[in-house]
Amino acid sequence: MATTASTMVQNQILIPSRGFLSSHSKPSQSLPFSLPFPLSSRTRTTTSPARRSSPGLRPRRRLTGGIEPLESPETESEQPTFDLAVKLFNGGEFYRCHDVLEEMWYSAEEPIRTLLHGILQCAVGFHHLLNQNHRGAMIQLGEGLCKIKKLEFKEGPFFQFQQEISAALEFVYQTQKELAACNDEYCLTMDGSEKSYQLLGSFGAGQQLYSLNLGSDAKTHILFSAPNHYSSERPSRVKAPILGATEKHLIALRYISKSDGIYASS
Repeated sequence: MATTASTMVQNQILIPSRGFLSSHSKPSQSLPFSLPFPLSSRTRTTTSPARRSSPGLRPRRRLTGGIEPLESPETESEQPTFDLAVKLFNGGEFYRCHDVLEEMWYSAEEPIRTLLHGILQCAVGFHHLLNQNHRGAMIQLGEGLCKIKKLEFKEGPFFQFQQEISAALEFVYQTQKELAACNDEYCLTMDGSEKSYQLLGSFGAGQQLYSLNLGSDAKTHILFSAPNHYSSERPSRVKAPILGATEKHLIALRYISKSDGIYASS
């Protein structure tokens, strides 16, 4: 049976995150087309009272790893809201989206807490994908997808987002598998063994293999382009996931009782 990204996630082949948004991982300065929201800067104002240093205050641990300093960077000029996070995600500002969602996550309750964490990890995954960290991208996308699947959405914008994330992860997995399997020197059978999985994300590391591209259909796609990409059987692009939910959809989760393990967010 062919191994897919979904079975990788189900079999827990993905390892835990280890702080992928570290100090050396910064937002890309340019994208192949003009996004509605610029990625080049992170507008800051003064530090919010809730985040300022105070006696006895312990540094809190960031969701993506590492300790957040007591004198944390200034917060965004806009208040952290879900609608802002959606705007940033859909505009390709994944780094800033991560910051907004993380701020919301600290005070959120279940099931919203798990959902925010899942979307946050997807944002981190795409940040890495566009910044040459392909292995980190697959790990974060896989973990984020698992969290969203835990809520068992059957319809609505969150279910649609889950489907699109799954398709994007499968696309990255398949293109990485093809890239790892063949190059100018040899071809390797990707048989699902531990050795073959270790190759995933290593080939092409540090190269800009993925980019965002605005297609003729006015939809944004994730484009894969690599030297000596031999395969012509699979598409070289996939639709970039779009989050169509609003603050109202998020709030509605508080009032939807969990029946048979299903959240129907319509």
